[in-house]
Amino acid sequence: MTDLDRTSTDLYRTSLERLLPDTPTSPDWDDVMRRAGRPDGHRRRVLVLAFSVLVVVVATASAFGGVRAFFLDRGFIGLPPLGATPSSPETGELVLAAYGIAGAGRANVWVYADGRLISQLAFMGREPTPGSANRQSSGFLEQRLTSDGVELLRSEIVSTGLFDDDTELEFGSQPCENFVRVRNGDSLVGVMWHGSQCPGQEGTLATAEQATSLERLVERLTDPGSWLPASAWEDPETKAYVPSRFSVCYGTSPPTRATEPSRILSLLPATAADMLAGKDNTPLHGLIHMRALGGGIRPITDYCSDLTTDEARTLVKILDDSGPREKADPDASSRTDSFRLDYEFDAPAQGQPGVSIYVEPYLPHGEFICSACG
Repeated sequence: MTDLDRTSTDLYRTSLERLLPDTPTSPDWDDVMRRAGRPDGHRRRVLVLAFSVLVVVVATASAFGGVRAFFLDRGFIGLPPLGATPSSPETGELVLAAYGIAGAGRANVWVYADGRLISQLAFMGREPTPGSANRQSSGFLEQRLTSDGVELLRSEIVSTGLFDDDTELEFGSQPCENFVRVRNGDSLVGVMWHGSQCPGQEGTLATAEQATSLERLVERLTDPGSWLPASAWEDPETKAYVPSRFSVCYGTSPPTRATEPSRILSLLPATAADMLAGKDNTPLHGLIHMRALGGGIRPITDYCSDLTTDEARTLVKILDDSGPREKADPDASSRTDSFRLDYEFDAPAQGQPGVSIYVEPYLPHGEFICSACG
């Protein structure tokens, strides 16, 4: 495992440990409760969004033949259609990252030194933006900034005066996980903030000025097109971000304490289990608030393995062809409301935990996130 992968694991583990949403509008709650189990014993299975995306074909030719690239004009959930061109370059230096409330939704934003601006929005009942994957999620979208545009965004953050050192704040009724990280000199400096009602969270009480600055930052980073000059953009049009590799994670469902990966894999179709058993895995430890089961906090552990796009396609085909080992809830979210490609398989014996397996795209700086979390 590389240092970049260790950084990804640490970031994701931190996100999981802070995933204790107390706001009724958090988009992850159905997903968390699905994985935690329902009082009636049913669990949900969310399938990949059927590809209804429009593929835009851009062709360039030379005297020696044609070079053809396939770009998607809207986000997607799960794996990209065959032939979609991966984002380039495969890796990138992170300049800034942000996650927080944006209007009536939640926003993830990443900006890289090469000019790429990647975003993922959860709409939480508001009208989806153009080019979104579905009514709940934009999917991962990409735009291109000039070097001046990247610096304008970076300067906008640093100019608040809040990013000299890592800081943790609390204020108001904010959700339990919000942050902005920005490159300041040779390192990334971050400010994390959360609501005063979040259990187990500690932070300095923010001043009114600090709270206003952070809320304004998230709004501006989520919609940079509303204030950046035209000269800041190399390509302001949004298209789907297409990763070069994926992380496939699996764990017990409902969540339990650390379980051996071999025990979890034994609940999957044999060919899928054999494929994943041959891959290195990284344990991800976190906590879930078990509201639906009388409250309390339960530790969880998932295991994640890296797959190329072709390997992920092979695995997904195996899972699709196998079908679930349980009947999905009749009120389960439709494919058009998915946040990620996610499967559940029931245990062979009643009363034992089943297995949840899901696919997440890697970002250029070597991190993957929980797409369904709020």
